Amino acid sequence: MKKYFLTLLLSLTLFVTQKSWACDLLAIDIGSDKSTIENIFGTIDTESMDNTSSQGELVGTTKSGESKVTGPVSVYIAEKNSFCEDIDFGEVLIKGYVVNNKVGAVEIEVQNGSNNDESNKGLLNQYVQANFGAIDTEKNWAGYKYWTIGEKKIYYYKIKSNAGEIIEGVAVTSQNYSDVLIEGEY
Repeated sequence: MKKYFLTLLLSLTLFVTQKSWACDLLAIDIGSDKSTIENIFGTIDTESMDNTSSQGELVGTTKSGESKVTGPVSVYIAEKNSFCEDIDFGEVLIKGYVVNNKVGAVEIEVQNGSNNDESNKGLLNQYVQANFGAIDTEKNWAGYKYWTIGEKKIYYYKIKSNAGEIIEGVAVTSQNYSDVLIEGEY
């Protein structure tokens, strides 16, 4: 009986702990094998990745002397519930950027309508401020902010296009993999 109770307690603890990791961008292991984000995007086959035949390589150095990873970037898209069911982000997509079979970045991108309804709710902005730090903004603030937390880089952006559409999102990457966010754009 005692053995079953301990097993149940351990299982419950692991389930609750794993559930709390699900909404944490900082828990994503940037630079790890692509399989570490399959819980969000499903199975990521090497064959389905774009341009996998031309492998990237380490080239150049940053001001800090760290190498940057380059190569073909594959972008995977998932629904918000695959990342987090407990927090309401509004209408968003979750994007995973993979380069050289490694996780380069994960991004939450707001899907606005013509009236910017989703950004006007401020749900992603509240998540960002609660998890990464305050942003001195007004409702119509446009711009970007980034934080360095350990080895991770967090980028938050809220930009108004010439057509009046708000483009808003937050991404986690690292210094070595930050270029995947540029390379991943279509």
